[in-house]
Parts: sequence; C-alpha cells; structure tokens
Amino acid sequence: MIKNYIKIAWRSLIKAKALSAIHILGLAVAIAASTLLYLTAMFELSFDNFHKDQERIGLLYSESYPQEGVRRSATVATPLGPLLKSSFPEIQYVSRYMNVGIILRNGDKQLEANNKYVDPDFLSIFSFPILHGNVAALKDLNNLVIDENMATNLFGSSDVVGKQVEVYQNGKWEPKTITAVLSKVPKNSSLSFNTLLRFEHKPNYLANLDNWSHEDHNIFIKLKSGTINDAAFTQKAKSFVDLYYKDERDMRKRDGWGVDKNGAYVSLHLLPLAKYHRNDLDIGHSAAPLFPWILLMIAGLILFIACSNFVNLSLANSFARNREIGTRKTLGGTILQLILQLWTESFLLCLLATCIGIGLAWVLLAQYNAIMNYSLSIAQLGSAVNLIFFLLTFLLITLVSGGYPAWRIAKGNIIQTLKGKASIKSSKLRNSLTVLQFSIAIVLILATIIISFQLRYIADRPLGFDKTEVISIPIGEGIDHENALQQMRVALAAQPWVKSVSASDMNLGRGHDGSMSTSRMGFDYEGKQIYTNFMRVDYDYLETLGIQLFEGRDFDRSHSADTASVIINKQMAAQLGGAEKVLGKTIEIDGNPQVIGIIDDFNFQDLRRKVEPLTLSINPNIFSVSYLFVRVKTDNLSESMEKLEKIWKTVNPKANISASYLDENTQNMYRDEQRFVQIVVSGAIVAIAISCLGLFALALLMINKRIKEIGIRKVLGSSVTQIVVLLSKDFIRLMLLAFVLACPLAWWMMNAWLQGFAYRVDIEWWMFVAAGLLTIGIALATIAWQTLRAATSNPVDSLRDE
Repeated sequence: MIKNYIKIAWRSLIKAKALSAIHILGLAVAIAASTLLYLTAMFELSFDNFHKDQERIGLLYSESYPQEGVRRSATVATPLGPLLKSSFPEIQYVSRYMNVGIILRNGDKQLEANNKYVDPDFLSIFSFPILHGNVAALKDLNNLVIDENMATNLFGSSDVVGKQVEVYQNGKWEPKTITAVLSKVPKNSSLSFNTLLRFEHKPNYLANLDNWSHEDHNIFIKLKSGTINDAAFTQKAKSFVDLYYKDERDMRKRDGWGVDKNGAYVSLHLLPLAKYHRNDLDIGHSAAPLFPWILLMIAGLILFIACSNFVNLSLANSFARNREIGTRKTLGGTILQLILQLWTESFLLCLLATCIGIGLAWVLLAQYNAIMNYSLSIAQLGSAVNLIFFLLTFLLITLVSGGYPAWRIAKGNIIQTLKGKASIKSSKLRNSLTVLQFSIAIVLILATIIISFQLRYIADRPLGFDKTEVISIPIGEGIDHENALQQMRVALAAQPWVKSVSASDMNLGRGHDGSMSTSRMGFDYEGKQIYTNFMRVDYDYLETLGIQLFEGRDFDRSHSADTASVIINKQMAAQLGGAEKVLGKTIEIDGNPQVIGIIDDFNFQDLRRKVEPLTLSINPNIFSVSYLFVRVKTDNLSESMEKLEKIWKTVNPKANISASYLDENTQNMYRDEQRFVQIVVSGAIVAIAISCLGLFALALLMINKRIKEIGIRKVLGSSVTQIVVLLSKDFIRLMLLAFVLACPLAWWMMNAWLQGFAYRVDIEWWMFVAAGLLTIGIALATIAWQTLRAATSNPVDSLRDE
C-alpha cells in the first residue's frame, strides 16, 4: 500500500509541475537558510561547553553603584586570589588569569606566544585536552605549558615534555621546562592561548603582592560541588568584602555612592562560565547574549513562511482535486486513506525540498564562512543533538504543512466533490497566514534599515580624533618598546609622506592582534574618590591623532618636567571641579603629576559607552608603550602601508603582527553588529523571496478560479484597469494589514536593540513608510503579470463552455 501511495504521489507531482516546483523551491530555500542560521546559533551556544563540570566554574567580578549607575568589573588585585581559596571552603580551585605576550626560543628559532599567566589550579578548573603531561604541569615555578602547534613549530614534534626552552619576559631570557603539551584550543573556547606560565612571573608581581589598589587580572574559581549560585555567593562573601574592601567601602560611603539590595557598597559576584562568552554585564567577552537566539528565531520565521506557503497553496489548489477525491470516496476510500495519500504527496515534496535545501546549504557554506568569519561544517548536523532536532523539525514541517491541508481536503462533502464544486472554507486561514508572512518580512526589512543606519552612523560619527590616514603598529615582544619607538621616529623623520609619529600603551579600536584593553585608576581628590581611565602616550599623540586641545598645553620636549605631568579630558576635568579650577593642580596618582592640559572628549572606547574620564601621561616608568601610530599624507594608502611595514621590519625583524589602518580598527569593534546586519539582510531577502513566491502561486490559483467572473465582467464593459484593481485590492488590503501589525513590533524590537549604544540614531517615521512601500511594491510587482494577463485575455476563451 505504501508503495502504491508513493507511486500515485509521484504521478501527482509530475502532473502539477509548476505548483510542485514552487512548493519545492520555496521550502528548499527556507531549509538552506535555516540550516546555515541553525549551525551558526549552535556554534555560538556551544562556547565553553567542552569543559567538564562547566556549571561549577565561574568568573569573579565586583559590583558597585556610583551616582551614574551600576559599575561592574572583573579586574581584581593580586592578593585576592589566594585569600579566596582559604576563606571559602566550598571553593575547590582558584586561578588568576592575565594576558601578557612572551617570546619562546629554541636554538635559532624564536616565536611570539599568546601567553596567559595563571595559577597551578588552572588546568584543574578547565578541561583543555592534554596531549602529553597532566593537570599538575604548573606545580613548579619554572614549568611551562604549550600547545601542540607551538611545540611542533619549535621542536618539530609535539612530544616535548621535559625539554628546555628559553622565554623572553620582563626584559630578559629565562630557561623553562615544558611539563605539558595541550591540543590546540577549540574554536568554541572563550579563552585562547598557546602558552601558560605561573602567575608569579607576571610583570611587577612582587611590587603588587600586597597592593589592593592595583587591579590588572581576572580570577576563575571552581566549586567542589553544586552549581554557581551568584546570589548565595554574594551573601556569603559579605563578611569577606567587609574585611578586605573596608577602605574602598568607606570611601564610597563618604562620596555618596549607592548600595545594593543587601545594603553593600561593594559586592562580589560569580558569573557562570556558560555566560562568559555572551552576557549583558559588560564583563568577560560581553557579546550580545540574544544573538544566537535571534538567529534561531529568524530561522524559525523563515521556515514558518515556507510552511505557510505550502499550506496556502495546497488549500488554494484543492478545487483541482475535487473530482479525484470524490471518485476515491465513492469507490470506498476512507478519510484516513485519503489523508495518508495526500500526506504522502506532501511528505515526498518535503523530502525533495530537504535534500535540495541541505545541498544548497552545503554549496553556500564556504562563502558563508568566509563572509561571517566562521568555520562551520554540514557534518555538524550529524551530532546526536542536532540530528534529533533536525529530524523532529522535518517531521513537524511535513505534519503541519502537509497533514493539515490533507485533512481539510479529504473530509470534504462527497456529492459536492463529485460535481467539482466543493471548496475549502479556508480564506480566513489563508489570509491570516499571508498577513503573518508579510508582517515577518516587513519586520526584517525595518530591522535591516535601522541596523544599517546605526552602523553607518557609527562609521561616520566624529569620534573626537581623526582616524583617517593613521596606521597602527603593534610593537609585540622581543624588543624594547621605548627603543623601538625612538628608532621608528629616526627612520621615518626623512620620509616626506610621514606627518607625525607617536605611541600609546593601548590601541584605538581592534587591530590585527585582536586586543582591546582599558586601564583604570582611583585616587583621593579634595576628600572625594575619583576614578579615571589611564593611558600612557608619547609626545605628538594629540597631533598624530588630531585630538583638540581645549585648555592649557600639550606635552613638550622642551619641558623636562612633563614626564611628571598629565593631560586630562573634559569628563575628568568635570569630576575635579571644572577646567578653570583643575588646570595647574596636582593629582595623587603615581608621582603626584600636575595637570597641564585639558583635551576634548574623544571616544577611546566603543560607541556603546559614553566617553568616560581619561588621563594621559608620558611617564615611561608607569607603563611602556605597546602601539605605534603613524600619520601619513599620501594619495596611495596601500603603498604607504607597504613602505611603513618594510621600515618596521628593519627596526623589528621578528615582528609577526601586521599593521592596520585606524579607521578599520574602529569598525572592527562592531563585528557582532556587522554579522547581525548581514544575517538580518539575508533573512529579509529570503523571507520576501519566499513570500512573493507563494503570493505569485496564490494569485495564479485565485485568478484561475475567477477566470469566468473576469470574462463576464469584461463582456459587461469593465476596463482593464478596473479588472486589475479588482484582482489586486484583496492582496493590497492584506499587505496594509501586515504593515500595521509589523510596525509596532519592529519599533519595540529595534528600540530595545539600540539601547545597547550610548550613541544611536533615532527611529524615524520615514523608515516605516519606506519598508511599507517596498513590501507593497514588491507584492504588486509579483502579481502584476498575472493580473494583467487575466485582465487583457479574450473573454470568449473563458466563457466558451457556458
């Protein structure tokens, strides 16, 4: 019987080639798009899930309440880590975690490493796969852990446990013993590194051993049992905070800071590892937490549109099957048998569409990975979870899109079906599905418009510095940074295309090294605690970056005391009582420097944050510079980049991180948003295409059903225009209803998204009008050919059999 069902179903599909092709094409495109979005979402949700006992691992962070809102920070002081383990018996392991690059040397081979300074518990907290060695690899101070790529590049083999390698850190070469080799860190790991050294080797470790005001690293903990419970930990840590954060608590109480629900001025919290990659607390990676769920939602909406088309077209085409269904019932066919037959046809269509959709996704995946910077594979669908989810989704699609129309068609009146006059009373359902389809499409179009304008606004908004024609060079390890700066000044002094050279300890934006960092300091000023972001810069920083000097003067080589001076921005000046009050005063940070200048507020962080207080210093004893900035004057930037990199190679032959344009760096801060807009644009295109495909077929079926009515109207004197309006008005009415439903939903969604930016565009009325006109225009263009063909046809042809 099943074989017979399949044979009849195949014949039915071949008989209605055009309708079957529309069914298959629409569903195949939807499945291809949804598969790519599903793979992306699953990858994003899989971050850090390879660690054993993930639910017991957390990141420590503090929370306080200044007048302007909530302040969270995962950066902590050196003495905190060891105290945690001794003060909280429920904590099994603790490891500090700090990023500082190093150089490894074996003979004449030297390689720069992405190094992390950690404690011995690090490999017990996390489950990074160990090829050689064990979790006790960092027990001794002079032990070193490397990954297999580093081992192979240095020694030609990964089996190097026990071998010696030299490490360049803190300005000198030191021998270390390799005690473990890890597999390459998985792509879905939030923590990335290729070497691990004991935390005691970090720069200035001894100087900060008992310093609670210098915060420069993170702390991860692992509980002995249970799961991370932030509220319970915060409550239990209250006495710990009262003991070790007493000075900070008293200062904040004095300065009128707010308290949390427990009445604490400072509180300690734990962020579960599962939320480290994506959260809205501005700690960890702090990428948008809703991003993967939005991808799944868009995938679901695209599938919904395709299934709606399937249902609509099946119901609309039901009148063509009336006599066939009536005959089968007369010959003894039961409703169940008819449902199974019709559902088999739908199942066959869905199966063909699924195979084509998966194939299309496989073809597009390479290009998708290149555009979105992923490494996804169709083979990922073969995992147990993905396979079960995929099969359940397929069965749901076939049951909903095929089963429901089959049931509605099969239970029709036998007499009416034999006469060929039966009709499925499904216009309300059909219209509702059409409205929902185009509502979704309009929401996606509006999202595309608003997101595109926000990203363009970010790209074009003045940042307070001139990012054009400035090249950023990461200095890297293996060379004295201050000497590198001076050598570059000398080498570039004779180049007519170089306007100025400067440096800083922090990049602006995200360069090719992927690094983004900030440094904050706190100090007392006239009986009040002041917090400021801090940057070590060099001479000509303002000139090189085009930053406007508001009051006072710039750092000057003729003033030898300027190494004990600072320049602050307007926000910092406002904290200190205003420009006229603070200029010439000293502030109590490293060496009590004097304020000699006030600059305009420039966006040294991304535009998700408002400009914060900032202090600039040229004192080389505080921090060393890490990035060179070169302003060039040329009509050919790429040629200048090539020349500059050649000169840099003569200064630092071992440099392995390429230079980058500063305007590109600033755009790299919004990679998530750029991916988001690409996905939403693609989703909107797919949604509109599938909706219009269904609308085209629906218009064809509805016009064919009214072909005699059209003939009669033409005989009675109706014009072509009147016929076109008659056939189009129902569809226009549905589009307008879809527009009315979509607008408030799109406004709510996009207004919530824009809240994540301190600087954002306004949602304008014309954006909604543009989306509505675009959608209605596309819909009218879709049905125009069918309506015109019907309106201009000869009525004799349609009325001949009457």
